[in-house]
Amino acid sequence: MIYVNGRFLGNKMDGISRFSLEICKHLKKNGLDFKIVIPKWVEFDNDEGFDIVKFGSSKSHFWEQLDLLKFLKKNGTPLLLNLSGLGPLWYNRKIVTIHDLSFIENPKWFSRWYFLFYSITTPIIAKHSLKIITVSEFSKGEIVRLMKVDAGKVEVVYNAVTKSKEPISSERESGLYVLGVSSLDPRKNFKRLIDAFKLDSLKNVKLIIVGKAGNHFMQDFSAQNTSNVQFEGYVGDVALNKLYHNASAFVYPSLYEGFGIPPLEAMSHGCPVIVSDIKVLREVCGNAARYIDPLSSTSIAQELTNLLNNDALRSELIQNGYSQIEKFSWDTSSKKIINILNQYK
Repeated sequence: MIYVNGRFLGNKMDGISRFSLEICKHLKKNGLDFKIVIPKWVEFDNDEGFDIVKFGSSKSHFWEQLDLLKFLKKNGTPLLLNLSGLGPLWYNRKIVTIHDLSFIENPKWFSRWYFLFYSITTPIIAKHSLKIITVSEFSKGEIVRLMKVDAGKVEVVYNAVTKSKEPISSERESGLYVLGVSSLDPRKNFKRLIDAFKLDSLKNVKLIIVGKAGNHFMQDFSAQNTSNVQFEGYVGDVALNKLYHNASAFVYPSLYEGFGIPPLEAMSHGCPVIVSDIKVLREVCGNAARYIDPLSSTSIAQELTNLLNNDALRSELIQNGYSQIEKFSWDTSSKKIINILNQYK
């Protein structure tokens, strides 16, 4: 029997939780026999009909290191798949997913506790795992270089776009706004984005920012008094899809990513995309985005102004976006994980 570390089911939906859930849905769809182990305190509707086992009542990482480890030993040390969390550090019968190494790239983006915890645990996880899954060729290169592991131990399994269950009207609502979506942490570079909307070229354009703040990120927007910037916080899938659908443009000025799902989500809704000119976003977005210098608010403002006033460019990006998202599939990614699991069953 294969078990999946299901601690992610107790979290609000973000990029990592989305990856974990969609992979589980498609593992089930493709016939893999597995069970998801979750803490007793997690409330999950389980509309997908997963085979779920509740065990242990510890919180956060203590559940993974104590309760989950106890469960695995009690059940004969089976194969464990970790799609988001670390999993038990010294449990060797596991496959882990390392989405990125941003805490090494810039420790100042995170709280001191977060940086220290992952700096200690990630090398242990990388060493005491059968296989490492990551979400881009860029992240694979970073893991091989910084974790000192053999490239053959690391497999790339891409993210993809989740299709909306709710129908969206083909009509677009009136009103000009630019959309930004991600967690509110420093590497997402929202401060420079907000500064761009203080410039004359964008002062009459609304920026809507969607995303939750995490307590392990070192970021404070309390001093940002910009009348044309609106923070929506966390929103559900239906509201988010509507925002994508009606946005005039989507902007993603991130300084560092393991993959970056939101630009693909925007493309799936026919929203033209502007992203940072960094290696991983070139890998993910190809010719379906315009690229900006993320360290320059002026660059961000210039590219947005050009896009908002150039219908031909908008149409080109929209069409390229529809083609780009076809390169990524949850079904393909889940089958790749099944092939990995079959090597160690």
